[in-house]
Amino acid sequence: MKSYPNLMRPLKVGNITLKNRLSVSPAGERFVMYLDKGEYSFNMTDYLCERARGGFGLITLGAIPSDMTVDVKDPHEDAVSPLYAPKHFKQAAATTLDRIHAYGTKVFIQLSTGHGRMRTEKTPSPLPYLYDPKRILPTLTREEIEEKIAQEIECAKFVKSCGFDGVEVHAMHWGYLLDQFAQPFTNHRTDEYGGDLDGRLLICKKIVEGIKRECGEDYPVSIRMGLKWWMEDFNKPSLFGEKEVGRTVEDAVAIARKLESYGYDMLNCNSGTYDSFYYACPPYYQPYGYNLELSRAVKAAVNIPVFIAGKMDDPDVAEEAVASGATDGVALARGSLADPAFAKKLEMGTPERIRPCISCQNCIASLFAIGSIQCSVNPNTAQEFSYELNRATNPKKVIVVGVGVAGMECARTAKLRGHDVEIYEAGPVMGGHLNEAGSHPFKTGIARLNLWYQNELKRLNVPVHLNCHVDANFLKNSGADTVILAVGSYHFVPKFVEGWDHKKAVVCYDVLMDKRSVGGRVVVVGGGLTGSELAYDLARYQGKQVTIVEALDDILSSGPAVPQPVDMMLRDLLAYYKVDIKTGHKIAAVNDEGAVIEGKDGVRVTLPADDVVFCIGLNPNESMREELMYSGIEVFEVGDGKAVGNIRTAVSEAFEIARKL
Repeated sequence: MKSYPNLMRPLKVGNITLKNRLSVSPAGERFVMYLDKGEYSFNMTDYLCERARGGFGLITLGAIPSDMTVDVKDPHEDAVSPLYAPKHFKQAAATTLDRIHAYGTKVFIQLSTGHGRMRTEKTPSPLPYLYDPKRILPTLTREEIEEKIAQEIECAKFVKSCGFDGVEVHAMHWGYLLDQFAQPFTNHRTDEYGGDLDGRLLICKKIVEGIKRECGEDYPVSIRMGLKWWMEDFNKPSLFGEKEVGRTVEDAVAIARKLESYGYDMLNCNSGTYDSFYYACPPYYQPYGYNLELSRAVKAAVNIPVFIAGKMDDPDVAEEAVASGATDGVALARGSLADPAFAKKLEMGTPERIRPCISCQNCIASLFAIGSIQCSVNPNTAQEFSYELNRATNPKKVIVVGVGVAGMECARTAKLRGHDVEIYEAGPVMGGHLNEAGSHPFKTGIARLNLWYQNELKRLNVPVHLNCHVDANFLKNSGADTVILAVGSYHFVPKFVEGWDHKKAVVCYDVLMDKRSVGGRVVVVGGGLTGSELAYDLARYQGKQVTIVEALDDILSSGPAVPQPVDMMLRDLLAYYKVDIKTGHKIAAVNDEGAVIEGKDGVRVTLPADDVVFCIGLNPNESMREELMYSGIEVFEVGDGKAVGNIRTAVSEAFEIARKL
């Protein structure tokens, strides 16, 4: 058993004591979990209670509007202030808080003064709208600012009466309204709410003083604070922090000291803005704990607790961060979506049982695209009430064919429901495409997911037969009630390309799995996510001279949609590491010189290369579904063998099928 004594130590915040140093960050749950009057749905309550049951010391609910002076309902997010229908909100909140408190977990509610240029709202000074920089937004008047402050204070007083253990002021992070007030780059006011640092922070000062006046000096008030903007300009991120126009760590230290002096009890920190979104919502290219040196500087400057977010879901990184004094606690958003029992599993000394977040950012992508959180590895996230797993009333003998991620999820879920499950795999290893995806040095989360599935299947005593090809006759005679075909897909080199079998032509699988080395000059054919990431890997970690050839007009435009933080950061990384990108060109031939490519005008050009790596997609493996018809066996297909997708589609399909067997 492994221990985490620093993460498990209690921590005092204002007048309350957290049972440990692990908190659940806001994760956009307001989009889908509130009913018409702002009260909690059953899904919302169960979402929160599952994370309380999972051992977290603190849960913070995110970005609840407090301002009712412009619109009662937020026209962009369909969220409402707790003051909109206070009786409805109070009843639902009180019931939910009673359940959460049964687990010893504290709950803060994050109250928002607004988004400013992140939405089409008024701003401290004339600023460009994030999604249309040519549109300059109007400026808040002094009276409007004062009204926002008053509404925030009134809302805090009300939620305290509902039983919340504290409030968090939203937000001096991600470029939201208070962030815009705090920095001279976005605050050009000449009244008392501009000028020097005290002026730019006056709104924060008045808010906390008012809350303390109405709620009591010992009532905890946190503030969400960004420690660095990582921006070169509006809508232009700074990949490694040079040319910072916004907040530097020196600014953050000065701000933190002021906030402490005003009466704030806790700083809940992260970094980045929507303009540098891959620091706000870190994809797998960001290292674990990438904000720790920033938080270390701020922690040394203040005496109030500091929590830090930003890929802190590696338990060893988190433990060392608290032990070394870089932070007092860690805040997990995506990590708590992937495994709501993260804290409980550490408390039990079983960190290997934590289902890992893979930093794919599908949660944020789905939130923006469809208004619902979808976790790639945890299918019932945000659906805990309506999509729970129950024991089967009639256990069946289930055979799963294929041990990629879809097959492993089918087997795990079916076994948890009480079925008798076996897996057959034609190849020598478990994990399918998780093996090559997890081979990148920046995709350790996927490698961890593969290992997690293997450990879970072993713990559940699911027999896995490797190097065991099965056919339809075997399955018909197996005695199985149900067969799940998770046969997967394969990479290929198109045979219509002249020289497809040339010694320089290689399929990406062989490169990713170290079955084939490549020379110093590499042409990657295919600019989807697989090809672009391989190009980045070869250029950064192996020092190769790399060219991407993509037939479409842009890279990262084929296959499942790539989440915005992944797209943004990968493009910047490819540019930084000087990967040449030739879009609108298709591969015509591979020869002794390298790759012959053809543009839309029909003109052919030869790119000198030592190797030409094909990353043009996947084809489904052959299915046995038709051969198993009329056999009396219940048959399902799942994963890439049915339709090529990604980890999220494979896991969600597998869970859906297995939970209803």
